Amino acid sequence: MKAKELFGKEVIDVDAKVLGKIVDMELDISKASIRSILVKSGLTKKLSILPQDIEKIGDKVVLKIVKDKIRKA
Repeated sequence: MKAKELFGKEVIDVDAKVLGKIVDMELDISKASIRSILVKSGLTKKLSILPQDIEKIGDKVVLKIVKDKIRKA
């Protein structure tokens, strides 16, 4: 999957609550890996999702955790 395919995908927590849409990513260039995925939730709030917290990526991104366990970006 290409990174640009992730942008705009809806993110849903383990309780099926919509958190927002993917707007950006934090990269670790030295390891060529994704540090976190940034999700815009509401008008100004951003959440930071760790790759290990993702259950599945399809039409939507489904998480293994609930919204309360996600840190703000």
